Amino acid sequence: MLQSDQKLRHLPFFEEVAGLEADSAEERAATAGLVTLRLVDAWLDGALWFKEDDWSVPNVHKAIRAMDKGTTMRGMLLRIVDVVRARKPDIHAVVTTLMAYAQALEYDAKWLLAGDVYQTLLAHLHPIEDSEASIAAHLRLATCYRSLMQVEHAVEAFASAARIGHAAGDMVGVLRARIGEAQIAWLRGNLPHAETLLDETIAQTKGNEDLRAVRSRALQDRSAVAILSGQYELGIRLAYDALAHPASSMERDRILNNIASAFTHLGVYSAARDAYLVLSATSQEQYMRWTATLNLIDVSSLTGAEVLFEQLRREMLVQDLPPQLATEFELIQGSGFLRFGKGELARDHLNRAAALAAEFGLNQILFEAEAAMSSLNAPTPPHRVSAEMPLEVEEVASAIRELRHSVAEPGKA
Repeated sequence: MLQSDQKLRHLPFFEEVAGLEADSAEERAATAGLVTLRLVDAWLDGALWFKEDDWSVPNVHKAIRAMDKGTTMRGMLLRIVDVVRARKPDIHAVVTTLMAYAQALEYDAKWLLAGDVYQTLLAHLHPIEDSEASIAAHLRLATCYRSLMQVEHAVEAFASAARIGHAAGDMVGVLRARIGEAQIAWLRGNLPHAETLLDETIAQTKGNEDLRAVRSRALQDRSAVAILSGQYELGIRLAYDALAHPASSMERDRILNNIASAFTHLGVYSAARDAYLVLSATSQEQYMRWTATLNLIDVSSLTGAEVLFEQLRREMLVQDLPPQLATEFELIQGSGFLRFGKGELARDHLNRAAALAAEFGLNQILFEAEAAMSSLNAPTPPHRVSAEMPLEVEEVASAIRELRHSVAEPGKA
């Protein structure tokens, strides 16, 4: 899984730089990341002797300073170089900043680049002596692989995190790896296995304050499985419970997305729209902003808003979506055209959705695309909003509406 050949180090960065417009902000940022990682390699390999006239550090500084000022990644890379200049080789001195840099790349949907950074860390960390950092890097690496639909690599990275967790007696690491295993199971369409793994994890974390963040993650994913299984009210309740202790803003966004998805299935489109609008406006992560926009397209077709459907659809056509979202986009377009009675367009997009789902092993999307194709001769009219909601669900809808108002009108409750 790790590239050990010096010539192959950071190949994703080289390819990224080669594919970008020369001297664009994106190209300067990728170049700065590449030369910083190569500097770290030389530092850790003992190949640098720092002198006043040493060429490498000033040149890396120059590349980083060429990045747009004020960007988070620029500051991170400068801090890494400062550490390299000031200290003897020690991976521990740059772990936190390299992890943060990789996370920032994930926010921008640069999973190949983020994965390369995590691999750089893992090549130098001791799995047991540095178990906490090793587990965290393996889990993030697995998430990058999952986003790229490199499922077998994701499985391997989750399994590595679990092995290290067991060896180091790290229960948090073990449980988080189990959650990752559940994510792979439902990605492959095995919802019962995912449900079992998550229910076991939730039970193990009950009443343990030290495991609140892990419990929130498990509840979040159990909510997603409930929604995929058609248990929408249960999905909302589980997600709302998870919202009490999210581990990060990224986790909070995914929980909110689950709630919105369940409301969509229940026909409570105003609540779903509120949640997706919050996500599209506030999420730090490009992936989640894309997801929210795709779901707004879906809600537009469900409510018969054809002009908005077409406007948002055209905006997304120019985006370079990752495999899973590209497949979902084809399904959403096909389903939308089907609802608007445009059979030939619906057929084209649903066929593409089915082909992509088969190519990437996205069984759940394949099932949905095939089901939609079976109804091509009977267009589905826009759904109607549910007239009644259970009290618990109505309370969640009210909370989401207040959240959307607070985003639209900063400073107001």
